[in-house]
Amino acid sequence: MGRRIRYSRCRTSPPSTLLDFLAARFPYLTPAAWAAHIAAGHLTVRGIAAVEPAHILQQGDEIEFNPPRELEPVVDEYIKIPHRDAAVIVCVKNGNLPVAEGGRYSGNTLVGVLQRRDAADVGRESTREGKRKRSDDGNDERIDHTEASMCFPVHRLDKETSGLVVLAKNANAARLLSMQFEQQSETLTTKVSQLTDIDDDDDDDDKEMSLNTFEELLTGDKVVIKSYIAVLEGAPAVGAVFIVCDRIGLLSESIPASSSEAQYHTKLKKLKMTCFPASVKKNPERHGRSACSRIRILSSDKTLGVSVASVDILTGRTHQIRLHCAQIGFPVLGDKLYETSTPGVVGGCRAVPDDIYLERARECVSMVSTIAPQLRVKRHLLHAAVLAFSHPITKERLMFFSDPREWFLRDVSEESTADKEGNSAIEALRDLLEKAMESPFLREAQLSNSP
Repeated sequence: MGRRIRYSRCRTSPPSTLLDFLAARFPYLTPAAWAAHIAAGHLTVRGIAAVEPAHILQQGDEIEFNPPRELEPVVDEYIKIPHRDAAVIVCVKNGNLPVAEGGRYSGNTLVGVLQRRDAADVGRESTREGKRKRSDDGNDERIDHTEASMCFPVHRLDKETSGLVVLAKNANAARLLSMQFEQQSETLTTKVSQLTDIDDDDDDDDKEMSLNTFEELLTGDKVVIKSYIAVLEGAPAVGAVFIVCDRIGLLSESIPASSSEAQYHTKLKKLKMTCFPASVKKNPERHGRSACSRIRILSSDKTLGVSVASVDILTGRTHQIRLHCAQIGFPVLGDKLYETSTPGVVGGCRAVPDDIYLERARECVSMVSTIAPQLRVKRHLLHAAVLAFSHPITKERLMFFSDPREWFLRDVSEESTADKEGNSAIEALRDLLEKAMESPFLREAQLSNSP
């Protein structure tokens, strides 16, 4: 079954053609690509195959998009599975694999990969047994793969973010796991709001969350623990720590529709996020939602122009880490969507224009930063390195650590082969990652979170 959407428009707006609606609502494909899908019969309107791009949609029309999987963008299906049982499966995914369907992806996802592998495993097992199951009346009974291949995403990583993710194997486990994530998020969001939202009567408009307070919240009575490693553009001093509490919300909230800038951010207005001040005086409309991150520089190389950081978050807003890193002037290396207008200086987070991002995403463009020109990266170098939670059925504490080096280095190549001294840029990055892994903070994570 394909993905479905119901067409709705304002009563004062004229009806849209099928092609115009699809191209405007889902710009991840070009109008020409949508026209080709319509011609190939991959779309239905009210259950009838749509053959005309100029078909006029009626209010409430249900549109279904069901393309063959081979027409989806190719993904990297390489994953690791450090833990699986009857209730949960913990995976380490690569940086070219969505967790679940969305945008251009339906079957080429982590969920799809797991379902296909489970079905294949069941098939191989039945072959080894040398016969099919037989029903009581002696007739062949086909094995049902549905139960074996069930996967329910509990939380998500961006397609280009590698690392640890947990999925549930049944609906009950999914419900119990989701409660852990959601309840903790609500509790911490409330605490972060109380500590970072500044009232008009507050004398200290520049009040910030202290390092000690952040650590207390991070290491308190938390059921779920998530920590990330990122390679950043720029080389701040090793040991530098940034606490970022800018609120996060839709970019469209910050740009008046009448402004000239709005035209560059119309197609992706539901995707693009931005940072808003926590201060009521600076953000009286209270745009965005409370968010708080700690970015700690573990290793740094001024010659290479990059650094490695650990990132801990108290909230889980959309694109939070990428936005907060860009906001302090050190974006995640390879980010196709967010950059900084003030390298090395706080306050310059911005999203690139729609057409630039869409070209990068559609063509899987490898990125070369002006700050780190020796490296070409296929995707943003962000990795979910630590994940801990309570098993939804047994209540056992499960903790995992995933080393980011393999997952980063497989997506990096050299734009220039060496620096003036003849040193390899890839080897320099490898050394930088090695130094980061030897930092006391990561050593502790490896020891306490390895299965």
